[in-house]
Amino acid sequence: MDRGEKMNMTDKNNYGTYSKKVSDNKRLIIIVAAAVIMLAAIGIYSRREAIFSPDSNGNGKQAAAVKIETVKADKTVRESIIQNTSIDAVDRVELLPRVTGRLEKLHVRQGDLVRKGQVIATLEHDQQDALIGSVRAQAASVKADTERAKAEMMNAKTTLDRYARLVKEGFSTQQQYDSVETAYTSARASYNAAIAKEKQAAAELVRVGSAKADYIMVAPIDGTVLNDFSLTTGAMISPNSPIIDIADLSKLKATLKVPESKIFVVKNGMPVFLKFDALPDEEFLGKVTRVDQYVDPSTRTSNVDIELDNRETGGQLRPGMFGQASIVEREIKNAVLIPENALHESETGYYVLLEEEGTAKLREVSTGVRQGSLIHITEGLKPGDRVIIFGGSTLNDGDKVTVSGENNNNKDKSE
Repeated sequence: MDRGEKMNMTDKNNYGTYSKKVSDNKRLIIIVAAAVIMLAAIGIYSRREAIFSPDSNGNGKQAAAVKIETVKADKTVRESIIQNTSIDAVDRVELLPRVTGRLEKLHVRQGDLVRKGQVIATLEHDQQDALIGSVRAQAASVKADTERAKAEMMNAKTTLDRYARLVKEGFSTQQQYDSVETAYTSARASYNAAIAKEKQAAAELVRVGSAKADYIMVAPIDGTVLNDFSLTTGAMISPNSPIIDIADLSKLKATLKVPESKIFVVKNGMPVFLKFDALPDEEFLGKVTRVDQYVDPSTRTSNVDIELDNRETGGQLRPGMFGQASIVEREIKNAVLIPENALHESETGYYVLLEEEGTAKLREVSTGVRQGSLIHITEGLKPGDRVIIFGGSTLNDGDKVTVSGENNNNKDKSE
């Protein structure tokens, strides 16, 4: 076999190998393509109801399930000055002794009701009792001296009168009369001095007696014992050591710091609504009682005092409770309120989505104040509109929707 024939045979062999590889690649491509087509067919078949459903949007998406709320113009909106605050009793007293001593007895305990003038605590006062006894004895002695000086003066006066008659009748000399007169004057002076000492002794007795009152402490007001400081008999008490904290819980107060821009809006008697963390589902009514006539230059605020009658709450409130106070500037009746999650924002303003015959419809609105989780809608909605409140975050105007539920619990939450 010559050289040319060998080359032809080699080329044929190479061509056969190449043809075989090409055939294998085509077969692989056909298999992969068939697999892709089969998977696509399976996917379409499994979603045939969603794709070909009449409830699907024009872009092929299934109609969104939404929750709606029917608009009602039956709420009350309050435009308010809102501040966090804590309350305290209008009348509250922390009793401290005037003297240092040991506690002999604490007559009341925390939570007890007390009346004005009731004995609250007694300090040991044995030494004070002894001092009072000594001063009382001194006063008695001085009084006896006064009585003796009075008797001596009266006797001297009688002698003086007798010598005056004797001199007049010529039975006594003027010199004798002058001597008797001098004795009377001295006796009268002694009596006056005794009276002064008696008054001084009486005053001292009153002083030490009143000082004893410093050891017996009484309630200055009617009220409830808020704190007895866990004191026990024998505890050493000083003027810096409080014994009892008493408060009249019938009237409570709070102080708000109102911005300078609002101080001429707030007037005495304006209603104040209060909510407390401990009673989140209840609202209490108070009123403004005083507006400070001074603006703090460091905070640019003025103090505003408010009060509320705790008897009208059934005595539920306690000093120290924390909450939120709203001074009502204006009330709007028959207002439209919607949940805040139903409101959407665009470049041009705010809008909501309404459900109308299975279609989402965009409606531009104007908003007012926020009240808790609700928004006041001032323009754009009317009673009977069906606002989408859930499921509308990705919806566009004209999208198909299905109503899965309706909210009828739009309560008027006031601040």
